[in-house]
Amino acid sequence: MKPDKLEQFILDNRNDFDDQAPSSGSWKKVKDNIKPVRQISWTNRMLRFAATVVIFVSSYIFIDYTLYNGGDRAMQAGDPEPEMYENIPVLIEARAYYSGQIMNMEAEVYRIAGNNSPIREEIRFEFEELDRMFNELKADLNDDAANEEVIAAMIQNYRIKLQILEDILHQLKNADEQNTEDHEDKKVLL
Repeated sequence: MKPDKLEQFILDNRNDFDDQAPSSGSWKKVKDNIKPVRQISWTNRMLRFAATVVIFVSSYIFIDYTLYNGGDRAMQAGDPEPEMYENIPVLIEARAYYSGQIMNMEAEVYRIAGNNSPIREEIRFEFEELDRMFNELKADLNDDAANEEVIAAMIQNYRIKLQILEDILHQLKNADEQNTEDHEDKKVLL
């Protein structure tokens, strides 16, 4: 293959291009700017991996504890004796799931509502009524009438509590959006 014009020019004038040499301090400047290569210690990596595993395991244990033990706190009013139906796995799972959901939703409602005592009073009133119905269902369960309808009604009780909180949360968010829009409209008019 025949070289092109630029390549041929460079080959012909090579000596003219190589007439300058770098100064003796140039290499020292280059060496000073080179970052040292970091040595990776396997011990350090294993310690980091072990710490990560410990964090994940402790997080799992903490969440498991709060769902099953901390969740009991949310159910105390409506479910003071959970031991009576420990042999009904569907009810145990529903209790654990809905308790956590109710606790989270209630915290969110209280956060948005602030110190709005009428809303808190309404929630307390509704929950007291549902707790009364739940106690009646437990009595039916104690009477050896542990059939599917009673269990379904107990689970439905949890769902109703959650639905009440969702409705209140939805109303609070709509009211907050409406207040924000009204406030923005007033700014535009001014």
